[in-house]
Amino acid sequence: MHSIKLPVGALSSQSWMQRLLPKRLWCQALLIQSVSMLLITGLAPSVINSVFAFELRSLGIQLDSIWCWLLIHMCVVSGLAKLARMPVWWRWIHVIFPLAVVFMQQVALPASVYFTGFIITLTLYWSVHNTRVPFYPSFPATWRALQRILEQHAGDKSLKVLDIGSGIGDIAMFLAKQRMHDQVSGIEIAPLPWVVSAVRALFSGTSVTFTLGDYRSINFAELDVVFAYLSPAVMQDVWQKVQQEMRPGCLFVTSEFPVPDTVAEHIVFPSAHSPALYVYLKQ
Repeated sequence: MHSIKLPVGALSSQSWMQRLLPKRLWCQALLIQSVSMLLITGLAPSVINSVFAFELRSLGIQLDSIWCWLLIHMCVVSGLAKLARMPVWWRWIHVIFPLAVVFMQQVALPASVYFTGFIITLTLYWSVHNTRVPFYPSFPATWRALQRILEQHAGDKSLKVLDIGSGIGDIAMFLAKQRMHDQVSGIEIAPLPWVVSAVRALFSGTSVTFTLGDYRSINFAELDVVFAYLSPAVMQDVWQKVQQEMRPGCLFVTSEFPVPDTVAEHIVFPSAHSPALYVYLKQ
């Protein structure tokens, strides 16, 4: 069994709510939604039947409307998520989720539609709750900028290039077509994007390959360039793997999200509407 020593003051920097909440974000989200629903379910009847509600009714404000209590619920879960210091995108999920549930109830779609949506979502966002990396599609301007970075770094020299979190394979296939002498591959943990990229690779006319799995299973020592478009939550972990395994002179390029507390060798702006590329040279 491995033990982890927390730095002094690590616990004191956490809020009381963070100490009470479970560690996994999806568990925190479920708990916050449940607590808010219990509070509103308990308070709603007494508030609706109060003198205050009668006064508001005379002004045309109906507290017995489901949309009124939905708005209150959205405010409560958003506030609780902020107190818990959950990532911003989780706070948006807290707000949108109950609104979507009530809207779908009003529309009354058949159950098969929900089941199909669940399967597609599951295969697309297979392990976001664990990896903390949502699906980010890249832009053609980013593909071309990465190609120029490789050309400036190595010219016509053959490179081994890996796209971690390769999605549906856009960047890897573009590079494989533009730099036929390179060995380009991608790795993706979500099943649906990987299937799409693997099928596209069969008809691409290139040697690009895609693997279903976690980038942590790949040995970076065998690579010349690693490209990542992941999320701020994992950049420090990826950088540690780069530092431990990649050879001096190799490149690590990340789109939009820089490595924390580390200065990039170059910052490239592909276009006015595309995220920046941060280029790190392994020393």
